[in-house]
Amino acid sequence: MKVPSSSWHPLRWVYDLSQVWRDTRQIVLVAQIAAIYAAILIPFKVGIPLIPGFAELRPANAIPIVASLLFGPAAAWGAGIGNMIADCFGTLGPASLFGFFGNFLLGYVPYLLWGNMGPLSSGEEPIVKSWRQGLEFVVVCLVASCICAATIGWGVELLGLLPFVLLAPLIFFNNVIMGLLLGPPLLLFLYPRVKRWGLRYVDLRSSGKFPGLRSDTQILADPSDQQTFGQEAIRDEPFISVRDLTFRYKDAERPVLSQLSLEINQGESVVLMGRSGSGKSTLCYAMNGLIPQFVAGQFSGSVKVDGKDSTRRHVWEQAGTVGMVFQDFETQLISTNVERELRYPLENGDPSLRPQDPETMTRRIQGTLRLVGLTGLEQRDPLTLSGGQRQRLVVGSVLVQEPAVVVMDQPMTDLDPAGRKRLIQLLHRLRREGMTLVLAEHDSEEALWADRICLLDQGKVAWAGPPRDLLGQPALATKYGIRPFPLAQCFSGLDLPTLPATVEEAWQLADEHGLRVDPPPELGPVQSHQKESKGSPLQGTSGFRLEQVSFVYEGGLQALKNFSVSVSEGEFVAVLGENGSGKSTFAKLLNGLLLPTEGRVLVEELDTKTASMSQLASLVGHVFQNPDHQIFAETVWNEVAFGPQNMGCPPEECQQRVAAALEAVGLCGAGEQDPFSLTKGERQRVAVASVLAARPRILIFDEPTTGLDAEESRRMMEMIKQFNRQGHTIIMITHTMWLAAEYATRCLLMKDGQLIGDGPTRGIFSDSALVESASLEVPALSRFTQRWGHTLLTVEEVRASLKRS
Repeated sequence: MKVPSSSWHPLRWVYDLSQVWRDTRQIVLVAQIAAIYAAILIPFKVGIPLIPGFAELRPANAIPIVASLLFGPAAAWGAGIGNMIADCFGTLGPASLFGFFGNFLLGYVPYLLWGNMGPLSSGEEPIVKSWRQGLEFVVVCLVASCICAATIGWGVELLGLLPFVLLAPLIFFNNVIMGLLLGPPLLLFLYPRVKRWGLRYVDLRSSGKFPGLRSDTQILADPSDQQTFGQEAIRDEPFISVRDLTFRYKDAERPVLSQLSLEINQGESVVLMGRSGSGKSTLCYAMNGLIPQFVAGQFSGSVKVDGKDSTRRHVWEQAGTVGMVFQDFETQLISTNVERELRYPLENGDPSLRPQDPETMTRRIQGTLRLVGLTGLEQRDPLTLSGGQRQRLVVGSVLVQEPAVVVMDQPMTDLDPAGRKRLIQLLHRLRREGMTLVLAEHDSEEALWADRICLLDQGKVAWAGPPRDLLGQPALATKYGIRPFPLAQCFSGLDLPTLPATVEEAWQLADEHGLRVDPPPELGPVQSHQKESKGSPLQGTSGFRLEQVSFVYEGGLQALKNFSVSVSEGEFVAVLGENGSGKSTFAKLLNGLLLPTEGRVLVEELDTKTASMSQLASLVGHVFQNPDHQIFAETVWNEVAFGPQNMGCPPEECQQRVAAALEAVGLCGAGEQDPFSLTKGERQRVAVASVLAARPRILIFDEPTTGLDAEESRRMMEMIKQFNRQGHTIIMITHTMWLAAEYATRCLLMKDGQLIGDGPTRGIFSDSALVESASLEVPALSRFTQRWGHTLLTVEEVRASLKRS
């Protein structure tokens, strides 16, 4: 049936309203609108008026009008359902049915009216910036409010509860007053963001040609391909076949993928590598249809998995074949405990892949929990897990479906060394069982297990081969923005037939070619210092200290136990420990985000329990692991200026601070850009600048290189090192041991909320047993050199010390 293009045609209404329930994104919008609307309505439903005597004066009634202009039919369903939910808390009855329809229309009529009222229409976007837009908004608000009030008033009178002349005017005037008062500012705030993020109904609406395909996505198909949806033939070809794939994001100047071709056989494991922006994530999203079905842009070429074209099947249908773990994995968590998180995809996925009985489902869930190391945490809320534990939970939610292909976008980023080792062991097992694996990664050391590495550059596959072939070419890795194998770097230039990947291989190579480690005098003392690793905390006149601090989260989870430490001004301290050891809790205690359950936290002699947030913000800056949890403003300048403005800085000083902070992070000239339009590395620098603008003496960086490529990581760490040279105290929380070895002068080693090691970095790393007791690993370079009684920390130190016997 051909869908009418006119917004006034009833068949168009039926089509739009039914399409909401065929698009996951719109269903989520319905749920969010309903939840927000209900949450604001509930107090008034139980009899708490905004103004005494005016129970119908409800600010929530502006939401359906605003949401309608943004989200169209999704707002109609959300408003109707939200009102029904609110009725359950005080006014549920037969009249609730008419309340549903009235609010449904309040959330649908504005969408129908805007731009379709002839001379009364402004011909512009649904936002009040001109008098014509203002006039159109007033008319829309009046008409929608009248229809809503008439529907509810007529229904309530029909039931014999209240006369129409009493109730309808009350509802009408409430909708109009609240709509006109709150609607324009809400639209001014929300519309630019909703448009930028592609969440408007016009952006989400299906085109009708392909399932779930955005109307602003263009597929340049081969005219000779006459297959129709649902009739794909399985051909004799590789399990995953990518041919001439080109994709350009909406509003992007150039394609991120350009004529890329790649074939992956069933059971093969492939790691995609390359600098940020090379197209790794884009290629991953194309394998299960997220691109082009959910992401706007221009798409050409083909991506086929098991002979089926990714553009011709619903994403939910492909999820059972191609499981996906996003780089921002937390967006995949939806349930209230670990067990339900794994049960949800089994109960709501493809029915043909669903376990037939509860016992099978339970066995599969328990087996998956063992695989990802989360046994015993079945009833824990995912939000109470550490970052690494949450990431393993997401991996489990994919594996529990037993897909033929697992695609993971940088799955190692938030895992501690023990977690990485466990995941690599799991990948080995999955490969032995015949599962096809595709991973996007930045770190070459995490790719040794794979069958093949594909280096992406400028949207194409620039190099492909076994990991061992890349191992012997450090210059090639550097050329494409990848950190070379560190041990291979140390031995390169020595005219050896092979280069080592592991410590054992390096020892063997040293023996075969008469090499030993003998540091030159200019390196200073580099021998092991086991005693220093358990030394007493350093004392200083400034900085911060924790005195017998314990912290217990709601629910009884103890994150810190009798924790005492002192850090002096100007130190560069790495905080190390496995996931869940209390590192992030420790950091949040320093700036008052958390207050100790027992003990004291003193920052420059200020007790965090009594100090104001502005005082602590001027002393301690915290850069979160995920910059998107920190950034909120519409422009980079506003983001960086937020701290100084809230500290009461005069406009001139605020301007100076913002300019200085942006210059420090290398983002001069980016002030007017939307921070969410920047790359991950640039967003990380925006977060750093927003902290620097407050000019704190202590800077906390939680996993500062997460998700960054080798070049971005080096830039970030050199910037942090420069801050330390300028006198800032640096606290760096990291799982990346080589970062601590190369940059930190002191390490705090944590386990189960307690401090088990504290001392100079070289001293901590010289005590392998201590490091391993914290479920960490001494860096490969240090392990290699300890055979000769030295603990070296960097490639430069090892290269300077390698000599022939």
